[in-house]
Amino acid sequence: MKIYFDGDSWTWGGELKNREEERYSRLLCTKLNAEEHNVATAGASNERILRQLYENNINQYDLVVIFMAPKNRCEYYDQKWKKMGIEHTALWKPWKPKKTDPFWDYYYRHIYNDIYGSNQEYIIKTAIENHCKLYNVPLIIKTSDERESMPLSRAKGGHPNEDGHQSIATDLVTLLRQKNRQ
Repeated sequence: MKIYFDGDSWTWGGELKNREEERYSRLLCTKLNAEEHNVATAGASNERILRQLYENNINQYDLVVIFMAPKNRCEYYDQKWKKMGIEHTALWKPWKPKKTDPFWDYYYRHIYNDIYGSNQEYIIKTAIENHCKLYNVPLIIKTSDERESMPLSRAKGGHPNEDGHQSIATDLVTLLRQKNRQ
């Protein structure tokens, strides 16, 4: 069995001492005796997650697991892919001013809102679901709201800690068993 994983720092293993061994993707693959293919990166946007899925040949995988990034992150192309999230602007922590590109300051003050973010997440989630369905590859996907509401042990920065990653892996095994019974 070969499993494809993508997401942001949660799936990448942010704040873990030994992320390659302690993140939920590794733990799940160990429990299932499966090969792990984790392309997650810290700070990823949902656009990047979708693009990566399209760029990889998912026919070679038996399962795709995706934990979506926060809705406010986005990505654009200008000679290379660039990412941006509200956390990279002065709006995120106004008491800690940052030098921000005027475009992003304008974008997060006047264009982006929660409805826009939710709609964008829905569009990307639907595209991911349809892509996996087209190639007949089972998918487990968690939206940003679903993952944030998971009752997990967390590290100082809000990422799941070692126990949190264990809980995610256990929950995914349970979910897979339920899906296999259907």
